Amino acid sequence: MTKVKVEVYDYPSSGGGCSCGCGGGAAMTPAAIQQHTRELQEQLEQKFSDRAEAVYVNLRGVPQDQVPADLRVLFNGTYPAPLVVVDGTPRYAGDIPFEDILKEVEKLLA
Repeated sequence: MTKVKVEVYDYPSSGGGCSCGCGGGAAMTPAAIQQHTRELQEQLEQKFSDRAEAVYVNLRGVPQDQVPADLRVLFNGTYPAPLVVVDGTPRYAGDIPFEDILKEVEKLLA
């Protein structure tokens, strides 16, 4: 059975919205990112049972040289936290857009 993993990366960022068109607004606090990730997990469980999961990944306080090389770009200030990765593909920065994520997971599970 296929299981879609949604990873929500929290990391030090300069905050503020980005201009990438992702819909990110004001910087989210670590507590808000954790809460939104829990809420996303609940919605994924309700809609997809055990076929999808949301995982919070805290990179705050992790020395940059210990962060996987493909994630170090997060520390350059270009993308506001959080970064949402759906099934291995970075999708959203600065926000956790529940509806968009649910639609994407549904497509991946179809």
